[in-house]
Amino acid sequence: MNSEHDPQELNGYDIIESLPTPLIVIDDLFDIIYINGAAEDFLMVSRKSIQQCSLYSFFPNAHAVFELIKKVQSKRRGVVEYEVEIFTYNQVIKEITLYIAPFIKNKKIITLTIHDYSIVKTIEEKASFHKVSRSVANMAALLAHEIKNPLSGIKGAAQLLEKSLDDSDREFTTLICDEVERIKNLVDRTAILYNQKLQISDVNIYSVLAHVKKIAENGFASFVQIKTIYDPSLPLIKADKDLLIQVFINLIKNAAEAIGSHRTDGEITLIIGYEPNLIMNIVKTKKRVTSPLMIVIRDNGPGIPQSIKHRLFEPFVSGRPNGTGLGLALCGKIINDHGGIIDIHSQKGKTEIKIYLPLICC
Repeated sequence: MNSEHDPQELNGYDIIESLPTPLIVIDDLFDIIYINGAAEDFLMVSRKSIQQCSLYSFFPNAHAVFELIKKVQSKRRGVVEYEVEIFTYNQVIKEITLYIAPFIKNKKIITLTIHDYSIVKTIEEKASFHKVSRSVANMAALLAHEIKNPLSGIKGAAQLLEKSLDDSDREFTTLICDEVERIKNLVDRTAILYNQKLQISDVNIYSVLAHVKKIAENGFASFVQIKTIYDPSLPLIKADKDLLIQVFINLIKNAAEAIGSHRTDGEITLIIGYEPNLIMNIVKTKKRVTSPLMIVIRDNGPGIPQSIKHRLFEPFVSGRPNGTGLGLALCGKIINDHGGIIDIHSQKGKTEIKIYLPLICC
């Protein structure tokens, strides 16, 4: 074999550190004894912070992963587990494929390598996300053209008819006018889905969320506790400040309504940080963006109904009896126009909405 490099000169530690795959090494008590640089980024934790830390910090105590690790320890054979949920140090949920393998020279040591399934899933859904966004805009334009124009004629005819009716019959024309007005207002609400133009400026994401948090705490979410976990080192981003405020108000309002005012333990957590493992393709500019800004809105509500999980950004799809189903469709359209992505993960007792935004808008 011809090579300029002697294999003996290669340092195993340097090779592991250069791997893009997160690696965790634990002992037989599930205590973490080593993570590589990729794992630091993925778990959002430094090696100094993770010293003496247990794997329980990233998986619930009763998680099936611990049984798999015990099997690997006893049988000395590696296993693969797909679509596993793991928590980062900031308690962000990610879906991963986990490879568990025994360490050859020490039976008490186990290695875990992580492949980020959530990122793959997000990228795969990006195409359908854009399709939904376009269909929402087309639907809104169709409503405005085909429905709104005839409404004025219907209302005018009802008002003319009202003049020739007795008082006992006028309640029906009043009903017609009220319903026409309700439909007109609904159509007006969809206009923003196709008429909006971004007003781009330098935006401080901290001040945006602080503003929305203050509105929520003093109004529609006054009955829940709102916590924050912020990475203090984030720069300004290029975005439409007012539209982002509208997005976060809608999402926090949805979270608060899902929790319900009857609960005394309602909690919403706002998280801001980077997503170092994601490379985004901005469709409009064809640019590739690394390490986008990530905003997470987490609540401890009942979770999203299974029947609508895959249709959340479609107009008129709502999990609430009195919901119009336009809120999330609008949020999806605004984030899409910014070149971003929304990813929703929900289970009983916890829902996370992750928004990925490029630091430079589309």
